[in-house]
Amino acid sequence: MNERRMPDGTTLAEELINAMGRIGRLGVVYPAGYSDTIIKKYTLETVPYPYIVMHIGDPRIRRHFFYRELLIKPGEFLDYGCGTGDTIRQLIRDGYPADRINGFDVNDGSLRLGYDLYLDKEEIERLVSVAPAFSCPPERYDFVYSGSVIHVLGEEKEFLDYLDKANRTLKPGGIFFGSTLGLDDTAQRRGREGPPRLMREYELHAALDNRGFENVRIVSEDRPELERRGLKFCLYQFSADKGK
Repeated sequence: MNERRMPDGTTLAEELINAMGRIGRLGVVYPAGYSDTIIKKYTLETVPYPYIVMHIGDPRIRRHFFYRELLIKPGEFLDYGCGTGDTIRQLIRDGYPADRINGFDVNDGSLRLGYDLYLDKEEIERLVSVAPAFSCPPERYDFVYSGSVIHVLGEEKEFLDYLDKANRTLKPGGIFFGSTLGLDDTAQRRGREGPPRLMREYELHAALDNRGFENVRIVSEDRPELERRGLKFCLYQFSADKGK
């Protein structure tokens, strides 16, 4: 069941081994034969977002233009769509207070993969919540992070609700930031390849403006692996303020 290929031609089994290698370099020690256990447990049918395996152990938040500023003055932090929990682990490794971190996701499929690869379920599970919908406590967080979530929100209502809740749960003056796959402005058509929501820079900017965010900043990050496949995709890093 693992023979289907990932975008770069590798199998899921190969990418799981690669992920364990990256995580091992972070200090995780696996018991003998553990890689066989992981490969048997996970398939392209049981991993919610198979591409995420290609990035486990290399959290994208580290490369975000806002990240250093975030670490200087930690506040109440929400990872809104926390996936495997990689962002949470990176924050803790970089000295962010664990008691100021919360993660949320609509299912625990990716989280369970993260627990199995990092062997840290007891430590991370207490920081995250899983539910069909975000409860959205008003003005609770100083920072809300959205890591590769927006591009999977295909329905317009779901997307706008996501932005509205991010805004509502931020304290006045709080920061909403993250990244999402988008379309290069030179792209002529969206086509069928790729995730369901691929926005151009001006579309993302307008969406954030229209939902009440201020001081929107968007930076495009090159994705050479997509360019090699002839795709007009790019990775947008963004930040926006909630007005005071």
